[in-house]
Parts: sequence; C-alpha cells; structure tokens
Amino acid sequence: MTLSGDTMLKKTAAIVIAIGVICSLAACTEPTTRDSQLNSSTQKFDNRKPPKTSGDAEYSNYTRAQEDVYDSPSTILWCTVFPPSNTAPIYTVPIAGKLTSSSTSYYPGNHWVDHGSSMGSMVESQSVDGMFHGSPPAYRYGFTPSGQYWDFTNLAYSCTTALTSFQRQTLKVATVDPGDSVTKEAEALLKKGDAAGAQALIDGLTK
Repeated sequence: MTLSGDTMLKKTAAIVIAIGVICSLAACTEPTTRDSQLNSSTQKFDNRKPPKTSGDAEYSNYTRAQEDVYDSPSTILWCTVFPPSNTAPIYTVPIAGKLTSSSTSYYPGNHWVDHGSSMGSMVESQSVDGMFHGSPPAYRYGFTPSGQYWDFTNLAYSCTTALTSFQRQTLKVATVDPGDSVTKEAEALLKKGDAAGAQALIDGLTK
C-alpha cells in the first residue's frame, strides 16, 4: 500500500514527537561541549579529573576590586616605582583613585563598518565602568590627592592600598603600620572634598 504525502508527513511528525517524549522521560541529553572536553581530558591524562570549583574566590576578588578600589576616587593607592638602574632610588607616590590607561576613552576605539556580504569591523565593548579601555595601553597615569599628575610610562611599579617599605639589597618587604591609619584618614578627607588636608597628612609620613 502506498501512503500519500500528507499521511507520510503525519506519521513522520508522530514519530518525532514520540521520540521526544521518550527522551524526555528517559532524561536523554546531549553532552555539552564542556562535558566532552572534560571527558576527553580525563581519558588522556590517566583518569585525572579536574577539581570542582565554585569560582567564588575569583568573583569575590573582582567585586572587591571594582567596589572598593576601582570605583572610588577617594581610594589612595601607594605606587612604588622601581627604576631599572640598581643605583637609582626606589620612590613611592600616593595616587588618588587608580592608575588609568591612556587607551581609556568615552568612545570606542573602532566602530562597525559594513563592507557588504555580512563583513565588517566589530564594535569595542564597554567595560564595567562604562568606559572603553582599548588594548594594549600606551601608558599609565594617575593623580596625587592634591591633583599632581604622575606618568608611569615604561616603569616597573607596584601599587597597593597599604604603605610598604622596599629595600633593594635584602628584598625585604615590611608593612608600615602608621601609614595604614594615615591613609584611612586621608581617604576620609578626600571623600569630604578636602584634597589639601589629605595631601598634608600624606606629606607628614615622609617627614
């Protein structure tokens, strides 16, 4: 017996639906790309399985950096510069807020240009702070609490929220406890808009 086209379509549709129901009841699922990669890695490296991680530490660090440092203009960073010459002195500069890249802009570094046939240039995405950061940064700069500009171009430096003491020869690093309390006081003054008072406190640390 020959089935008509409509009958064949109906039977095919019924079979597809039935398979879907069976798979649903039997929890039939296709392995994800991640599952396939994990299985392949496990087989390749003598059944060693990667650890199960929540990613909470990464998320916590990211959130703290964004909320407590990068998004607060009154945060004081102590940026220590290490000149390439061993005879040159190491010096530390207080920076209000954060160091900023010269590639940071209100506008994207590129824009979509339609070349036809679905070809073109991709628009740069905004960062979490609403700015466009580009890549790579040409130079890094910042301002002291009193507004003095500092350029860190091609310099090796380390920035921290805790004032620290560095020594070249012994490679000894020690936290300067009095500096921490003064830093907090200076940050509080910056929040109140007293840049001169904040700078005066910081200047007192070096006297």
